[in-house]
Order: sequence, then C-alpha cells, then structure tokens
Amino acid sequence: MRVVEEDLKRGVLKLQCETVDDLWVLYNVIREGDIVYAKTTREVKIRDTGESSRVPVVLGISVKKVEFQQFTDKLRISGVIVDGPEELGIKGKHHTIAIGVGDTITVIKEKWEEHELEYIKRFSSRRPRVLIVGVDYDEVCAALLFEQGVKYVWEHTNVLPSKAYSVDYEDHLESYTRDIVKSISEISRREQVDVIIVTGPGGFKENVAKAIREALRTPVYTDSTSSGGCGGVREALNRDLVKRIAGEFQLIKAREILELFKELLSREPDMVVYGLEDVLRASQLGAVKTLIIVDDFLKSSSEEEFSKTQLMLRTAYERRSEIVIVPGNSDAGSELRGFGGVIAILRFKIYIDSETG
Repeated sequence: MRVVEEDLKRGVLKLQCETVDDLWVLYNVIREGDIVYAKTTREVKIRDTGESSRVPVVLGISVKKVEFQQFTDKLRISGVIVDGPEELGIKGKHHTIAIGVGDTITVIKEKWEEHELEYIKRFSSRRPRVLIVGVDYDEVCAALLFEQGVKYVWEHTNVLPSKAYSVDYEDHLESYTRDIVKSISEISRREQVDVIIVTGPGGFKENVAKAIREALRTPVYTDSTSSGGCGGVREALNRDLVKRIAGEFQLIKAREILELFKELLSREPDMVVYGLEDVLRASQLGAVKTLIIVDDFLKSSSEEEFSKTQLMLRTAYERRSEIVIVPGNSDAGSELRGFGGVIAILRFKIYIDSETG
C-alpha cells in the first residue's frame, strides 16, 4: 500500500494498491457512507445517435456496499454517484467501481478512526526498502527509493586499462567489482535494505549481482538498461520495475513465514494451526499472530467457503493479526495447498477439537 496523498483535516486519503493484501485493507476500512473516487468506466448514451458506449471516467460515489468479487482479485465498491462529469447527467445513479492491484483510490471519511489509520500505516510501512544500482564498466550509481522519491547515495567513476594489457585489465575489473560490492554491502546494512536491483547493459551487471548475492542474504534482481550509472537507475525507474518487485517481495516474506510455520509444526505444534476451519476458530479466539492464505479462497465458487474466508479475514483484521495473501500459482502457494490453503502462527496455545463444530 502506498499513501499517495493525505489530508486528514478534510478526511482524505489517496492510496495505491500494490498487492492483494492491500485490497483486503480497503475491504476492512471502507464503510457505508464513505465517499470514494477512482477511475472507472460508465456506459452512457450518445445523444446524436442514441447508441450506448462505455467511456472511461473518474467518479465519486457514496458507498453502499463493499465486497470481494469472486473469481477475480478485484474489490467491488457499490454506491450512488455524487460527483462526475456534468455532461453525462449521471449524478444520483447507482454505480460499481472495481479496484485491483495497481489501481489508485481516494477515500474520504467524516472521521478516520485510529485503528483504521494504524492498519493502513502498518501495510504502507511494509513496502520493501529498495536499492537500485546502475553499473557498467565506466561508472556505478546507487539510489534508495522512498515514498517521497529517489535519493542518490553513491556514485563512482572507473577508468579501465586497455585490454591490450590483459593481466592489468582483469585485475582492475575484479578490484572494481570488489569495491562495488563493499560499498553496496555497507549501504545495504546501514539503510536496512530489503531488495537490491542491479541494472545496466551487457553481462557485467550479472557478475556484480552474483558477487552481491554471495556477500549478502538480501534478494538481488537484475534488469537490462542501455547504460549504467545514474542514467541506468533513472531508466529502470521509468519501467515501473519496483511495482513488480513489491509483489515478489511479498512472496519472499510468505516463504519466511511458511518456513517458521513448518519449524514450529515439528517443534511446538500447539503454536500453529492450518486449514480454513481451524484457522477461523483460532482467529475468533484472538489467538492468530500471523496468517497466510492462498488467493484461491478469494475466488472460490463455493458460497460457504467464500463466506467463511471473509469471516476469517475480517476477524483476523479486527484482532490485529498480520495477514499475507499469496498467489496460488507461486511455489509458496503450492506448498500452502498441502496444509489446506491457509496456515496461522499463534500468539498463545489453544485447544481445537477438529471433530466438533
């Protein structure tokens, strides 16, 4: 979740959804009577021809109902149009806005409750701290990504000897790579970086990325750009690469939680539960600390399963549990299916009789 704009005196929050988890945050904080603005499409009649055409438009609606749309990763927000282009003559009519990953939405409330703001803050603060490194044989540049923009933290120019002196050239290249890795390692530790993206032309970036992976446990990605240095960093930013990385970072986090779950399952089995029914009951007892669920449940064709999933997630949210939703086609999702598609790490031990209820 990225907070694009905040004006709490007017009750305004503009938010960008970056993962399916963010849609569930919105599902839990948007209430009947709130005003929501977002891009959508509306079917309107063309006066000259009398024919109907669906046109893109930004609308504001007074919320009547919020629901997760089955079979898709979309949040459906239904209500009455309160603001829109005057020429369309659609104020007062009903409309449904569908919000998905990557979409931006403005939510206006008379008053934001503290727990709602805390929940949004918790999810927005989970965005990975990304370090982008632009490299080629001549220069290297490193930049940190923040909510406010990009901060360039290191630049270095390199002068390679002629390839005619092969020994000096190879030695210098190895020394140059070691210097890059040393500086990136220092920046990564100092700034508590979660993800590193190495970008540049040719194969040199792959060598640098490999050396960084060997030096750090931080996930390292590569991307091709036409140049290295700060120019390569800017080129990578223009590709919206970070949005893709944010989604993949969620899978890394899910994998870490899954590994902890399996460790506890063998060492302290009373501190974990799995399967929809048992996790739902644990949530209702306020025992769930962390919950991971496969997104298949959000698209279930079974009304009963879909309703129980919504109840479980709503209850977990109210009990301030951490919720992570992962794609079913991911490695973590496939492994989760072996545990019934949903697992939970508990705050305290509970007794659940699976034979009853």
